[in-house]
Amino acid sequence: MADADEIGEVALGLNAMGRQLNETIQTITEERNEREAVLAGMTEGVLAVDSDERVITINAAAADLLGVAPEQAHGRSIQEVVRNPDLQAFVTTVLAGDGPAEGELIVHADQNPRELRVHGALLSDGSGDGEREGRGAVVVLNDVTRMRHYEAIRRDFVANVSHEIKTPVTTIKGFAETLLDGALDDRHDAERFLRIIVGQADRLSAIIGDLLSLSSLESDAEDAAVSLERGSIRDVLQVALDVCEMKAGPRQVMLTLDCAEDLYAEINPPLLEQAVVNLIDNAVKYSPEGATVEVSAAVEATGLSIRVKDAGRGIPREHLTRLFERFYRVDKARSRDMGGTGLGLSIVKHIAVAHGGWVAVESTPGRGSTFTITLPA
Repeated sequence: MADADEIGEVALGLNAMGRQLNETIQTITEERNEREAVLAGMTEGVLAVDSDERVITINAAAADLLGVAPEQAHGRSIQEVVRNPDLQAFVTTVLAGDGPAEGELIVHADQNPRELRVHGALLSDGSGDGEREGRGAVVVLNDVTRMRHYEAIRRDFVANVSHEIKTPVTTIKGFAETLLDGALDDRHDAERFLRIIVGQADRLSAIIGDLLSLSSLESDAEDAAVSLERGSIRDVLQVALDVCEMKAGPRQVMLTLDCAEDLYAEINPPLLEQAVVNLIDNAVKYSPEGATVEVSAAVEATGLSIRVKDAGRGIPREHLTRLFERFYRVDKARSRDMGGTGLGLSIVKHIAVAHGGWVAVESTPGRGSTFTITLPA
């Protein structure tokens, strides 16, 4: 009987141990699943290695940034997994150090190089004895390529704004000082200087006006505040042609319109008119005297396309990708002489985007250019 009691107690103990073991395994499994879910959901790349620089963890974001397959990385050395000397050296530095480390590096996982901000720290084995035995390192990777691109655009924008505004301000100041120094006594020179001052003030006003337009467009686009209504495309294009007729007439440039009467779309008429006016104005400026600027609109497979085609000098291929950047000019001296602010095409792009569309350009040097605004059909 005593033996039976002892066996029963052992059985109870084993059952209790079994339950505890199951609970422990379940807890470990849940923690592992939670950790993997967190790592999988992170936009930052996470890479962990052991003290021998073998990969023990790599999440999807890190695998994408480094161009590796996660399932093939586990257990392999960092030198085998990632063919990037800078990252390999960074991991070695973290493992050899006593504290966090950070730096920047460039990876070429695909055709486009990516700039990464990397942060590294040591992993403890959890014993709390302070020994280095069994330690590893974790590296967090942040893709800062787009941020660096935007920083470069911002720097260029600030430099360009400063340059564009400085020129008319310097001119106005110089001629005003000349007038104060005695040029007012010569009526002919005084009138000439004042006309120059007025012209530069107009240019400064145009730059500021275009900058305010861009700021308003960006703000409205972010807040989805651009109101659209069903409107006639032909009516908008006809108004744009009428506005540009005054500039086209003296240069004997003919403006033509090809658009069906029943072509309608969800548009903001004043904004779309401004975009088309900017395109026609550019086409007139850069077309030879006696040329024709063709404006057309039609529904195509990609959407509703509005085209402005000229027979001007055309644009070299290397400039096409940057043509819609603020203050970007193909011919800086000529465009300034013609009164351009360098913001017209950027405004066109933002207006197209505000309508849910886009703008594109096709050009052949010596044969002219075609600008196309595509709107949702």
